[in-house]
Amino acid sequence: MNNILVVDIGGTSIKFGFSLDGIPYSEVRLFSSGELRRQDPVVGLAAMTRTFLAETKLVPNTIVSTVPGFVDTDGDRVIFAANLPELNNLRLASEWASVMGIPVVLERDAVLSLIGEHLAGAARGADTVLGLFFGTGVGAAFLEHGRPFRGAGWALEVGHMPFKGQRAKVDTSRSECLEVYVSGRVLQTIANLHHTPIESLFAMRSHNQALAQDLDVFVHDQASAVAVAVAMFSPQVLLIGGGVCEMSGFPREQLAGLIETSFPFAHTGRAMDLRWATLGWRSVLHGAPHAVKERRSG
Repeated sequence: MNNILVVDIGGTSIKFGFSLDGIPYSEVRLFSSGELRRQDPVVGLAAMTRTFLAETKLVPNTIVSTVPGFVDTDGDRVIFAANLPELNNLRLASEWASVMGIPVVLERDAVLSLIGEHLAGAARGADTVLGLFFGTGVGAAFLEHGRPFRGAGWALEVGHMPFKGQRAKVDTSRSECLEVYVSGRVLQTIANLHHTPIESLFAMRSHNQALAQDLDVFVHDQASAVAVAVAMFSPQVLLIGGGVCEMSGFPREQLAGLIETSFPFAHTGRAMDLRWATLGWRSVLHGAPHAVKERRSG
């Protein structure tokens, strides 16, 4: 069997799963990303890997792992991960593989998520699809005939694109970029400001006018960013996902309406085909075999 251990590294949690001959395995395991901040990241990932393999009693042929940031053209070095700086400049693939004795393939999280949605989720049938994912950070990817656009190596790191939002940015240590206005970290700050649990944030907006205003600004900034990406890539299908958009009460209709009015779809002769991601983080389980195939053919 072609057993692929799939690891989804995020700024908040690290998720482990399996793809067995291209079919996602039911058992998954979550760890806190804080474990990578308290020790050597490779040591931490190796410990998590051993724990999950002991629980599943499965033996992987390959490990496919997402990276929440820039990956060098060698597919080995993490150039920059804003929400997990412990990974910066780490040769993650080769060091992890050396410790475990298993080949490791790295892929940008947004790319693997969009490939999974294209193969088994909401983006099936699209020749060109632009995916934007709003979570702890902000990621994006573009597929043309199923192949990811990479520019000169990495591309579409929209979370880092220069952006001036309508509110004071959350992280003053970072430059004016999209993530400091429309990420999950921003929502946590809004939740703290209004003394509201973050999981209830959108559901509570009708009870708090000041909260509603802050969330309206957040969604307006999201729409502006999406419209910029649409103008740059002219996708047949626009797919939006990520943990923020999966929150209870998230105003999908409001965001869709703002995107449609922010970009002149009527003047292009093409209606907006906006779809919402359906697979959640499990999209990477569907995308992992593609990452292995691409690496072997490359």
